[in-house]
Amino acid sequence: MIGKGKRRNKGPQPIYRCLQESIVAKVSRGEFQPDDALPSENHLAEEYGISRGSVRTALKELQNKGIIYSVVGKGSFINRQISDQPSIKQDRIAFIVPSLDGSDLQIYRGIEDTLNKAGYMLSIFNSQRSIEQENKNLKLLLEGKEKGAIIFPNWGRTNAEALFELKMAGYPFVLIDRYFRELETDYVVTDNKKGGFLATEHLIKLGHKRIGIIPGLKCTAIEDRLEGYREALARYGLVHDPALARHLERADAEKSEPSAEIGYNEAVNLLKERPTAIFATNDFLAQGAIRAIQDAGMNIPEDISVVGFDNQGFTELLDPSLTTVAQPCYNMGQRAAEIVLRKLNNDQRSKEIKRITLKPELIMRRSCLSPATRE
Repeated sequence: MIGKGKRRNKGPQPIYRCLQESIVAKVSRGEFQPDDALPSENHLAEEYGISRGSVRTALKELQNKGIIYSVVGKGSFINRQISDQPSIKQDRIAFIVPSLDGSDLQIYRGIEDTLNKAGYMLSIFNSQRSIEQENKNLKLLLEGKEKGAIIFPNWGRTNAEALFELKMAGYPFVLIDRYFRELETDYVVTDNKKGGFLATEHLIKLGHKRIGIIPGLKCTAIEDRLEGYREALARYGLVHDPALARHLERADAEKSEPSAEIGYNEAVNLLKERPTAIFATNDFLAQGAIRAIQDAGMNIPEDISVVGFDNQGFTELLDPSLTTVAQPCYNMGQRAAEIVLRKLNNDQRSKEIKRITLKPELIMRRSCLSPATRE
């Protein structure tokens, strides 16, 4: 048996990944010897609850990596050269992430592709957008078998203490998407200030002067986007009106990430200030804002324009499709993985703190219009 009982749900990885990891683990422990036959495709499909097509995909990838070979009409077998392949390791790197969907999934793919090429495997610690669960996951790193970690922090600052403990313990890790100004750590982020500037400038160039913003929870990513918003207003001679900036005031704001529901509630209050456009600092907030605007009997973009941030997959499917700022998510994952690998390989460059900032891109869709063309 491959070991169905040890299968763990690590979030939306490719459905066949657990099968691949189990086979490689068996090889590493010597439980599979050269030329041993694997169970049939039907057997593996039933054992893992996946389709035969997924089993074939898993086996094909293992064959491409030289871990197994196939014989027509007989099945798949462990490669007799497997013990001589130094690239096959059981060394693992952890990825702590608020969730694995949308743009987060692109980050994951960038990380996994880079680590797989180096012979490492990836463990997923999905925090389910819970800061409490994330802190538990961070504490598990010092007790687990992972050699290092790539950490995508939740919103807010309640996880700073756990990160500080990791740093003091000398545990190799890199932050992704967000960082902490008071903590000297490696990180890979998007230029959020530039992204906030691009979103606001786009609205200004369309002719908007009363541009509201829904910043969300305080963290470096949001602070930088808000700074970009203010800088764009100043650059074009517009006065920043504090009444047009809706900061979260919910009692449970530090317990979960901003959602469409929160965006809806904040937009309802913001509409009282009669903005002609709204910049929501993430797409979930923007999604809620769009619904609030439509429930108020207003049309987008004829009555009010909306811009989001992140370029989540659902933004193209909204009605109207959402103008947003895209982050280079796959590249972020690649660069973060490269930093951790250098640390584990004791590369001389790993001794320097790496602060990598990548360029965002404005994606223009149908949710924005010049206020002069409303009629």
